[in-house]
Amino acid sequence: MSRRKRSKKSGGVKPVSSQTPGESDSSSASDPVSEAESGSANSSAEPNGTTPGDSATDETMSASPVSASPLFAGKLPSLSRITSVIMLLVGILVVGLLFYKVMVGFFIPLFMAAALVVIFRPVNEWFLKRLKGRRSLAAAGTTGVILAIVLVPVGLLVSIAIGQLTGLVSRTDLNDLKSALDRGRVQLGLNLPHADRFRRLDELIAKLDDVKNPNTVLLEIAEARELIVFLDRNVDGAVTADDEREAAMEQLSQFREIAQELSDSKQSETPVDRIAIEEEFHRKSVVASAAIGAWINAKLGGSFRTQAKLLTNPSERDVALTVRAVREYLQPRFVNFTSATGQFLVQLLIGMLIMVISIYFFLVDGPAMIRTLMRLSPLDDAYELRLLGEFEKTSRAVVLASVLSAVIQGLLATIAFYLCGLQSIILLFMITTVMALIPFLGAASVWLPCAVYIGAVEQRYGVAILLAIYGAVVVSSIDNVIKAYILHGHSQLHPLIALLSVLGGVPVFGPIGILIGPMVVVFLQTLLEILNHELESRDRVDSMASPDDDATGTTDERAERNAAPAAG
Repeated sequence: MSRRKRSKKSGGVKPVSSQTPGESDSSSASDPVSEAESGSANSSAEPNGTTPGDSATDETMSASPVSASPLFAGKLPSLSRITSVIMLLVGILVVGLLFYKVMVGFFIPLFMAAALVVIFRPVNEWFLKRLKGRRSLAAAGTTGVILAIVLVPVGLLVSIAIGQLTGLVSRTDLNDLKSALDRGRVQLGLNLPHADRFRRLDELIAKLDDVKNPNTVLLEIAEARELIVFLDRNVDGAVTADDEREAAMEQLSQFREIAQELSDSKQSETPVDRIAIEEEFHRKSVVASAAIGAWINAKLGGSFRTQAKLLTNPSERDVALTVRAVREYLQPRFVNFTSATGQFLVQLLIGMLIMVISIYFFLVDGPAMIRTLMRLSPLDDAYELRLLGEFEKTSRAVVLASVLSAVIQGLLATIAFYLCGLQSIILLFMITTVMALIPFLGAASVWLPCAVYIGAVEQRYGVAILLAIYGAVVVSSIDNVIKAYILHGHSQLHPLIALLSVLGGVPVFGPIGILIGPMVVVFLQTLLEILNHELESRDRVDSMASPDDDATGTTDERAERNAAPAAG
């Protein structure tokens, strides 16, 4: 038992075992946290946390008026000692930074391996009982189960989903897409005959206030009158639109007169008169533009439906420009993606291999690794055990509860998609599962568009309604049932914090950030609670200490006794 570990102040925490990192009990359970706790508890020979051989020394230290710290030994350290400690800390920081750069590329495989070990710990314990405590064989069997249940099925599903996505993109025809959009517009009542003429009339509204070119404005007024006459005759609309048409034509006639007057008075009028005419020109242009807009809204059924019809009825030129812009945006990125595909696959295979190897060694030597980290860490044993417990609880809450809930939602939605006759079932299953991991969006972001597509494009209204009801009642509601069953009342993150941690974790850690982000938030909350507990313990010790105690050793003993209940 090292004196440094015994001197850590936690409020009465018992010292950890001095067992070497390589030692482990082959017949014990494979829970790293419980084994670390038992190792910490069994290392003391007396209830007060001191060995019999140290009792005399402790009495002498407590009786001395000077603190018996081995570092100071009753006097200030020498300059060489301080320099040595500083150089040691600098060396630790430099080597730690190098170690971080070496290991940062393997963070995700190691994290996933640790999470899978926590989740499949009951399986490993079952193997240990059947194999009579043989850790190596039990770890090999558990690793095989993880490969068969998790890694291999996920790899197959991802490869099939990528194949279905590639086939879907290759089968997509712009003409078929345009015809599907046409059917959808007809079903939603957004079809707009002569949409290009309506768009042209909408453009003319913004050009009527060109006071510097009155002759051009006269031509635009004439064009606007012709468009209104043509659209009123060839497009059906509400009866109330007739009054709006008469008002628009009247305002255009008045505006044409003032525009003609402005054009004729360009050289003959004085500056004062010209300013008055220009002011009247601006006023009439605003009134005429408002009258034309009111007629368009009345003709098409209101301002909202007008904008919806104009947006959902783009011209062929607009569609061509959009397709061209999308192609120019994606083409260089697709080239970069294809050139990096080989490198990505190599990195993926290496990461999978490291994860599998880490799973095996975590299962075999996990308790010894934890004891070694606890021995080397300056953090108190109670806090280390608490962090380990939070990691286990959070792994089950985030990884097991969230992932299992998402998979079940994906399966239930996929069954509905199959019965509805949709194609690319595996692709829809993967998309639904991934979206179900994101708070507030969930599986509804997949089954709801599918229901809209079935009703609006395929015109199967009954099937669309049934899919929407099934998705709302069954698919999206099963999430609450599964998480409540798995978590057993454990505290969960606030939905807003969960959403922000997921959205912020994805850019930092990649797709795995959906799982890592919430765990980072939980660890931060735990560290803050530990700090708050330490500060409260210090305040409690100071308030209970006697002010007339001159002996430092007696004060230290009293502080340890007072802080012991708080640490427990």
